[in-house]
Amino acid sequence: MSAIKDPSEYAKLPKGTRFLWGAVTAATDALKLLKDADAVGATGKKSSFVECTRLIDTSKKFMADMSEGPDKEFVFLDDPTDTDLVAFLAAADNDETVKVRIEFPNGRWADMTIALAGWEMQELEKGSPMKVVVSGKQNDIARGYTAPSV
Repeated sequence: MSAIKDPSEYAKLPKGTRFLWGAVTAATDALKLLKDADAVGATGKKSSFVECTRLIDTSKKFMADMSEGPDKEFVFLDDPTDTDLVAFLAAADNDETVKVRIEFPNGRWADMTIALAGWEMQELEKGSPMKVVVSGKQNDIARGYTAPSV
């Protein structure tokens, strides 16, 4: 039996998480890095359930329904001179569908197709930087793991 690892050996803080975006068909190396990503929300998918109880059954039966991607809110520090962020906000203004890739520092990654639906300035708070929030809906997701280089 192998020894149980201590969490300090594998747990990671989210520092170094990368947010990239581009056309739905774009290769990973063609995606643009948005350096000012501040929040990416939950990443993944889950399904609800559909009842499939028969007359013969004495308790309810369920099966997984088709998964529905979550609503997304991506938060960025507002740098109006960042041409890649300006292009992303324009795509959101035009309700475009794009590819978003999140690369996590533990080696996990997720490629998502996101239907964008506008953006807004986050409510201003004294002592906090100005931020923009882009809204969208996740359609598809592919996930994987690439061992971080040491």
